[in-house]
Amino acid sequence: MCHLSVFWQGSAFCDPDLPWRRRCGSLSEACLQLTDDALEELERDPDTLHGFLSDFIPGYPDLLALLPLEECTHTSELPERLGTGVPGRKWTQMTAFVGTLPGTMPTPAQTVVDWCSGKSHLGRALAHHWQCALHGIERQPTLCAQGATMAAPWVKAVTFSCKDVLRQPQEFFAEDFVIALHACGDLHRELLRQWRDSDSPYLTLVPCCYQLWLDDVFVPLSQVAQSNDLVLNKNQVRLAVQEMVTSSERERRQSRTIAQWRMAFDLIQQALRGVDEYLPTPSLSYHMAAQGPENVIRTLAGKKNIHIPAEFDLCPYLERAERRFAAFRRLQLVAHGFRRALELWLVLDLALYLEEGDCQVELTTFCSRDITPRNIRIFARRNHVGA
Repeated sequence: MCHLSVFWQGSAFCDPDLPWRRRCGSLSEACLQLTDDALEELERDPDTLHGFLSDFIPGYPDLLALLPLEECTHTSELPERLGTGVPGRKWTQMTAFVGTLPGTMPTPAQTVVDWCSGKSHLGRALAHHWQCALHGIERQPTLCAQGATMAAPWVKAVTFSCKDVLRQPQEFFAEDFVIALHACGDLHRELLRQWRDSDSPYLTLVPCCYQLWLDDVFVPLSQVAQSNDLVLNKNQVRLAVQEMVTSSERERRQSRTIAQWRMAFDLIQQALRGVDEYLPTPSLSYHMAAQGPENVIRTLAGKKNIHIPAEFDLCPYLERAERRFAAFRRLQLVAHGFRRALELWLVLDLALYLEEGDCQVELTTFCSRDITPRNIRIFARRNHVGA
């Protein structure tokens, strides 16, 4: 029997000869035989994917039973004019986020503090909803100025702190109710460090993009997670957010096209360098798909200082990459079946870190997956503060 970690630790993009394929040949064969329509359905619907994998992976159904979180999905009644200048999907996320919070600001808080706020669309909405003060924390001066102007008609008292929170710690006070919607990577980890050591009584956070700013190995915050460390590298942490649920069909096609040409480049660089190993490359904008495979491949070569002769025939490598990419999409389904479990491990580390700091913590989902797959909400309250 395979340990479950073997199914998600490797990447079929870098090496299609994944260890689990030798141990679970029936699963490998079932993946490779999937039709395009079946593949699309499994990529689109996690429940269908979970059912597919449950037939092949012993112990996987037991893992799935641990994943569901309590739902806290209530849309708030916010004036539509508050959403002026806010993209539709963002507005839907905001109203769902506000809907999970009490109808009135809980005491002793008096100010909504919006961490890494941008223009503080969310902070403005919540401060208006609660009829309280707003404090936005944002690195870019232009966004601070725009946010203050937009909030002025709606909020009785508005201040912005223009700072890089990774370099300039923020002091939170006993009247602060701190919020952060989709704070990425070290931004949400740094928020927890600074908030836990403060006097602020409440924190509501939706984390996102856990891998950003991560250079090498992921280091858990909580003592419990450190004692049960998965020793995750950046690619494994990124696996938790490798979904395109809210992307358009065009963006999904562009992403796949770029990935396929990236695979062709990797085959080319191995041939030119005479080295049989994957070479990581920087990400590219989806829009580069319109420039064609040769431009994309030569752009990647330039970024890695690899010379591709002008007369070099790309066609055989593009054909090999097309076949290999089709196999990759099917084999990678197995790792994708562990995305939510991995994300929950990352979120539980955050929650346990807060509990270790004498806080009560609730984990719920605040909206449906089609609004955003990053829908896990952390609500923390100091133990000395009443419900």
